[in-house]
Amino acid sequence: MYFKTVLVELGADPGCADRVNLAAELAQRSAGHVIGVTATGMRLEPFRGAGDEAGYYAELARRQLLAQGAEASAAFHRAMSEAAPGVGFTHRIIEDDVGWALVQQGRVADVVVLARLPGPESIPVLVAQTPEYVLLNTGRPVLLVPPGVRHLPCEHVAIAWDGGREAARAVADAIPLLRLAKRVTVVSASSTHDGEATHGMPDVPGAHAGLRDHLARQGITSVMHAVQGSHRVGQLLLEAVRHLQADLLVAGGYGHARLRELVTGGTTRTLMRHADIPVLMSH
Repeated sequence: MYFKTVLVELGADPGCADRVNLAAELAQRSAGHVIGVTATGMRLEPFRGAGDEAGYYAELARRQLLAQGAEASAAFHRAMSEAAPGVGFTHRIIEDDVGWALVQQGRVADVVVLARLPGPESIPVLVAQTPEYVLLNTGRPVLLVPPGVRHLPCEHVAIAWDGGREAARAVADAIPLLRLAKRVTVVSASSTHDGEATHGMPDVPGAHAGLRDHLARQGITSVMHAVQGSHRVGQLLLEAVRHLQADLLVAGGYGHARLRELVTGGTTRTLMRHADIPVLMSH
């Protein structure tokens, strides 16, 4: 599988141009196409009987959103022209919720490039935020890009491996990038933190050997790196990645139901918020 269609989230955040540059490079490696998505948000229609004034302001708000979309289109064209002049691209302005727009468009893409979630949570999150919603509902791998990251060299790729379905899906989706890597390290993290399950190798003989052999048949050589400690699993994985000086982390994205909506688990959310390098996740 190659990344022939790369979908990228466009927004007003400072990292948008860097994210587009990375998406363009990703598509260029596969002679692919980049689709930039600008979601203007839900268009609110005036209530019946609200009067002409309500309709006027609703239309004014709509025009402002479309003007913002036109500005985003111009910025996207500039960024693509600078990043990869020979790569084809399309800009889509969608008058709907950001998460919904990215999910619908992302289902016909090979990978969805998203902005990383902002820093630590100030309050507990009860509903999924945009990257979480896209990860859990699109059925495609997502690539979370921290602000300031413009390139994806894939010199050293780390895999967070626990033998689970999500991790297996992430490895399969990452094969094109793993083949590019000069080094691949499979990271197993075991935590003694109270009440937290181990995110490490299943207690099955040859668990890592099976993954190693599978990757080897794809032409990918891997080594094992096990870490354990009293910190939470997400933090252990991030510390291991920094120690290894990896430039990409591949990880399964785990979720569970809460208030009728899927939200990510603690380890997944930690990786989504605090990774200093791009993270390829699959659910």
